[in-house]
Amino acid sequence: MSRVVMFILFLAMVSIVFFFMHYFVFKSLTKYLILSRTARHWVKVFFWISALSWPLGMAASRLLRVHFLNHYGYIWLGILSIAFSFFILQRLLTLVWPSHGRWLTLIILGLILVSSSYSLFNGLRSPLLRRIELPVQGLPAAMSGFKLVHLSDLHLEDYKTTRGLEDLVDRLNALAPDVVVVTGDLIDSNICERASYCASLSRLSSRYGVFAVTGNHEFYVGMDVFDDFAARAGIRILRNEVVTLDGAIQLVGWDDDESARFKEKRPPLAELLQRCDPDKPTVLLYHRPTHFAEAVAGGVDLQLSGHTHAGQIPPLDFLVWLVYRYPAGLFHLNGAHIYTSAGTGYWGPPMRLFNRSEFVEFTLIPAS
Repeated sequence: MSRVVMFILFLAMVSIVFFFMHYFVFKSLTKYLILSRTARHWVKVFFWISALSWPLGMAASRLLRVHFLNHYGYIWLGILSIAFSFFILQRLLTLVWPSHGRWLTLIILGLILVSSSYSLFNGLRSPLLRRIELPVQGLPAAMSGFKLVHLSDLHLEDYKTTRGLEDLVDRLNALAPDVVVVTGDLIDSNICERASYCASLSRLSSRYGVFAVTGNHEFYVGMDVFDDFAARAGIRILRNEVVTLDGAIQLVGWDDDESARFKEKRPPLAELLQRCDPDKPTVLLYHRPTHFAEAVAGGVDLQLSGHTHAGQIPPLDFLVWLVYRYPAGLFHLNGAHIYTSAGTGYWGPPMRLFNRSEFVEFTLIPAS
């Protein structure tokens, strides 16, 4: 199946789900509220305008560099997602208390307003710094205290300001890390024209440099764009390769699964790990929090991933915890570790309800 056909099918599926969510929320909202014919008409008009704001906003932002509608469209997408989740709850509650449909609807509307407002506030906050001390097998005593800073899923786009990125770089540099790693989805559009992005990231300072791997969005944007951006920003992309830091710690970069759809060659993980020295600590950089058992079997001591965003907002957060075995945070298997980042930035709605944007400072110590 050609890439064009797959894209058309994907777009059709997204459109069906998107407009079904609007229909469901509209029907749930108006079912128990006593609205005049005129009021119902204007509510319907509002829903149509808001529904169109997301696709039109993306088109205007990317083609015309006009961003105001893009901001509204993404925020509406977040509110819609939260509303959809809460109105599912409303439908279930009205099965239990059918005579209280109006009051339940009003309560649900209040919850949507509060949750959406907090999510927007929380999503726009500066990323939280998490500090984790991690014992690693085979780490030389001389390397004890090695600082590795993990970023993931910044989703840099030209409609976003660089102010938050500047602040993040300042905070990172203050940590004086030994190495900085980015586990995919660093960019989400062709931002090479925005020299400010490259200038901001090029200020990142660490002893052994900044390394990144591909996420699915790098392939959507185009690897030529990502290569250009990384070169300007002073970032080394690890594409199915191994580097050794100070002769002691091995970084392994494995391409995202999306590489196969774009006809990019990616070796099996086991084959890639065979290039590593089994006597040295191995850190796997891989966008998705999967293949961990295989990585451990291949000698990986620490896998760093992202991709899930911890769901950001309902119902995606529930789906993430349902689908992924390692959805967010730190997990262990046979003495090895995997950390799935909740994301240093955000995709789409600048909103988070039950989680927070983050970056993580790992201090590595020898395992006893």
